[in-house]
Amino acid sequence: MAQRAAETMLLIGKKTKNSGFLLLEVMISVSILSFGLLLILNSFMKPIRAAELSKDYFKAGLLLEEKMFEICNSDITEGSSGGSFSGFNSSFSWNLDVIKLEENAFKEINLKILWNEKNKEQDIAVSTYL
Repeated sequence: MAQRAAETMLLIGKKTKNSGFLLLEVMISVSILSFGLLLILNSFMKPIRAAELSKDYFKAGLLLEEKMFEICNSDITEGSSGGSFSGFNSSFSWNLDVIKLEENAFKEINLKILWNEKNKEQDIAVSTYL
């Protein structure tokens, strides 16, 4: 009996060896890993979208400068006009409003460059006097 009690005491101190993981543990760890990967991928996508938008604003600024140079070097008449630029897949267009001021010989010029970015119209505008 004493020997049996000693064996029981040894068995109580030993842990049974379970090799492997429960299915629930595996499912939780996979869901945590996939959530972490989605957050990391999302953090890489935001700067890419910002760079694309910045590229379009840069193109629009160059086209705005080109059109203003063209306007300053030509005779312009009062009124509104518009058109699109060749190149850039014709996704950029322009609107020009010229208003002759009564007091002076100056003309107010409002030029706007427009383009579509993912079904949303973007624009950049400038106003000046000539």
